[in-house]
Amino acid sequence: MITVFQSAPAIHPLWQSRCLTSVRLWCAQQDYRYQFLGDELFDRVPAALRNKLAGRTPIIADLARLSLLKAHLEEEGGTVLWLDADTLVVDASWVPNAEASVCFGEEYWLDTDSRGRVKVFKQPHNAFMLFSADNTVLPFLHQVAHSIIERADSAAISPQMIGPKLLKALHSLADFSLCPEAGALSPMLASELMCGCGPAIDRVRASDRPKTCVWNLCGSLAGEGHHENNLLALTDDLSLFEALS
Repeated sequence: MITVFQSAPAIHPLWQSRCLTSVRLWCAQQDYRYQFLGDELFDRVPAALRNKLAGRTPIIADLARLSLLKAHLEEEGGTVLWLDADTLVVDASWVPNAEASVCFGEEYWLDTDSRGRVKVFKQPHNAFMLFSADNTVLPFLHQVAHSIIERADSAAISPQMIGPKLLKALHSLADFSLCPEAGALSPMLASELMCGCGPAIDRVRASDRPKTCVWNLCGSLAGEGHHENNLLALTDDLSLFEALS
């Protein structure tokens, strides 16, 4: 049995509500258990660390979700899947490999360099995390993440220190299993999807990658340029993603 976990604040933008709805519908179609948490998720982080991280909600959330998933597997077993609240399911027929012991999403991040050339960054992301009861990676991540925050100077803790940065560093050594079907949408690619063409779209088409079925929309970048408006349009009309086919 796969249990899917998500969390979001009580008040969130319309495009994020559409994301959450897409995940709930996907879970219902695939007969997955779905569990949603609000701010009570943060209660899983010790008070001393919450105080140390005051005002840095994303980092507290990184710690909390590791604790949540670890506790669930210890108590109930099975397989757990974490999806960030800004994750949009565009193909509800897709199913992850439930037999995998651990798997992370894979970014195929498209941007431009200083000369305007398209650049691709391929790396793991923790907006999609799957763990089975027999995995050893989650307990390790839980221990390492808490140890880093406990020892770090509170003034030197970067926003992604125990999230994508930690995962990328460990991946270079451990070579985790990654899921290209669970990708991440850069603002550049989002803008091109609005018009249906562009160099980023061309790069995706030429990459011979599996179809991305679950997109992390990178809501943390919503304030940059027209990204939030693009997210409103993309979550309202999933056919716009067909430009990548």
